[in-house]
Amino acid sequence: MLPPYGACLLGSINLARLVERPFEADARLDEGALASLTRTAVRLLDNVIDVSRYPLAAQEAEAKAKRRIGLGVTGLADALVFCGAAYGGETAVGLTQRWLGLIKREAYRASAELAAEKGAFPLYEARMLERPNLASLDEETRALIAAHGLRNGCLTSIAPTGTTSLLAGNVSSGVEPVFAYAYTRKVRQPDGSTVEEAVEDYALAMWKRLKGEAPPPAEVFVSAQTLS
Repeated sequence: MLPPYGACLLGSINLARLVERPFEADARLDEGALASLTRTAVRLLDNVIDVSRYPLAAQEAEAKAKRRIGLGVTGLADALVFCGAAYGGETAVGLTQRWLGLIKREAYRASAELAAEKGAFPLYEARMLERPNLASLDEETRALIAAHGLRNGCLTSIAPTGTTSLLAGNVSSGVEPVFAYAYTRKVRQPDGSTVEEAVEDYALAMWKRLKGEAPPPAEVFVSAQTLS
């Protein structure tokens, strides 16, 4: 929860774009690229704190005292489809834990390295290492934090990514399942009227591009309409 005068500073990594050879038996997410993107994203979001123009002095003081960022994901469900893993199944849960665990580790390492470069956030205290989210980190990451502190008081956040997902080619939102693979949206026009536009999920569009008219496997292409 945000404190008084706190501001959302959210960013999301599109997991769907990182899957190599989608729909093939050896499909995999490029974990090296994910690690690199995570580090870039942490630096980018941290820079936003300094370049932002705050309406109120209290907002600037709150942001710079804690340097909160919220790095998350979009396209998780589509990435799972590409890897042949049905959302909610054991394989999908395992992949999700692996990918988000990698983001967590790299985000904290990047923040510790930024602290070495630019200084820890002003309210940082060494005893924060014993808090549950830091206590669960691997020893190498914890050692980096012990040596340098953290640049950011909060790092990761699982937020919904509705508009972001649409702009990214209508990938699945946040960590949610695909809402529906094809549907229509009403788009409001400048005069107040609405126009219905056909919308297609990124994973289905990719299937058609790669597989043509072959029917997609129903056991993998699950959605919010078919999940229990």
